Amino acid sequence: MKMYTAVLVILLLMIVLSDVFFYYHLKRKESKPIFLILHIVPAIIFAGIFIYIKFGLESSHNFRIIAWVMWIYFFFLMIYISKLIHIIFYFLNYLFRRIKHHDDIYFNIIRLVLTVSVVATMLISAYVTPRNFDVTHVKIEIPGLPPAFENYKIVQLSDIHLGSWNRKYSKIQKVVQLVNEQNPDIIVFTGDMVNNFAAETTGWTPYFLELDAKYGKYAILGNHDYGDYADWNSKAERRNNRNQIKQAIRDFDFKLLLNEHLTLHKGKDSLVLVGVENWGKSEEYRYSDLKKATKGTDPKSIKILLSHDPNQFDAEIAGKKDIVLTLSGHTHAGQMAVRFGDRVFSPASLVFKYWSGLYKVSDQYIYVNRGIGYIGLPMFIGVRPEITVIELSAAK
Repeated sequence: MKMYTAVLVILLLMIVLSDVFFYYHLKRKESKPIFLILHIVPAIIFAGIFIYIKFGLESSHNFRIIAWVMWIYFFFLMIYISKLIHIIFYFLNYLFRRIKHHDDIYFNIIRLVLTVSVVATMLISAYVTPRNFDVTHVKIEIPGLPPAFENYKIVQLSDIHLGSWNRKYSKIQKVVQLVNEQNPDIIVFTGDMVNNFAAETTGWTPYFLELDAKYGKYAILGNHDYGDYADWNSKAERRNNRNQIKQAIRDFDFKLLLNEHLTLHKGKDSLVLVGVENWGKSEEYRYSDLKKATKGTDPKSIKILLSHDPNQFDAEIAGKKDIVLTLSGHTHAGQMAVRFGDRVFSPASLVFKYWSGLYKVSDQYIYVNRGIGYIGLPMFIGVRPEITVIELSAAK
């Protein structure tokens, strides 16, 4: 797991600013030395861990350590956001006292309510919401849809990130149940089965084999499925890890589409399903080849495209009207969103034009699935992990 230098600086500043304040606060109250020492110990531990993550973790291939690191980030933020709330209201009360010459009890009440709210929200977002899957139903009208595909049901899964689940296999049983209840014609997976390593896939095969679809299960790779976020001793080692991830997805009973297409048949009618490898903004990590994937297809045929990164839509897909529907993931909806009336804001919207849900661009559609797993922080705030049920219908 890589850490940007700016992130390390911010985390260390949070530690220094918070704990220096509390150290001198305790010292002014003439607290016993043992309390001063006990107060500093967690700060030293957190700082040491963050420095290790920055300079030592990139070479680690132990996916369990990365899963634990996510929880370390989580508990750090829960503790230090609470500390920062205390400091802010301490100084607000100080300013009020300088102006009005007396304290105001409401500062303490607000501080306490905010702190409890933050802690409660974070605990719910980590221990309740990730297990509370949202089954989203979407009906998409497609001009010229072949009659046999009327009410054709596609269940989309995305961004599972098995390493983050730390081999807690029971978590996926609810996903399997919910998917199978939809009675899908096909199941598609739009990338990021793992965080980095093939070892993350061990033990999951029996659960994925329980996923049931009438006409097959199909998958593509996401940016994390290439192992590009880890350091490797050689290109051969990286390639071997990548090949094992591909084989694991196949062992899960998915047909893996690597810049290729196939024909979906129902009765006498057909659609074309296209799957591209990860697009990626950087040329170095761009594996997608849309031209190769659609080579040999009828330009007039109706196509459904699996593309992990929704940024590819404007770059390469928009205007290709034979690709009527693009299914993407990648954004996780930022694992965080805030609703203001009818408007929803997410940090993901600052990076992605299409970051969650269904978008229509001219006569084309793109659906961005929020994913069922997490990365970075083990939590969802304001959004839930998602299973999408897409039903096709002929445009009236």
